[in-house]
Amino acid sequence: MDKDQICHRIAEVLKVLGHPVRLQIVQTLLTKESCVKNLWSCLELSQATVSQHLSVLKGKGIVESAREGVAMRYWVCDDVSKLLVGTLMDHFGMDCSDAAAESCREAKPDAAV
Repeated sequence: MDKDQICHRIAEVLKVLGHPVRLQIVQTLLTKESCVKNLWSCLELSQATVSQHLSVLKGKGIVESAREGVAMRYWVCDDVSKLLVGTLMDHFGMDCSDAAAESCREAKPDAAV
């Protein structure tokens, strides 16, 4: 990749991660891969909202998914995004496991959708 392509890719990643919901999804997935039901339960958002944001993250190569029975499992696959989000969380005094635990305090365990 040349300098312009690298800058373009960095800008894409920052733009995608700049949305609070997508950032929360990535924080949660950095701690543990998860299905959509667990994510929307943790984040207290609609299934449609979480699915739309997962689609954006997947389209930009930040998350990947695999089918497990009727459920889809998601995880963060992009090392740059892992490093970036982890560094930002550290900077603000919270590691990703703290963020995920806080957002998922009342959530039910993973279940098939």
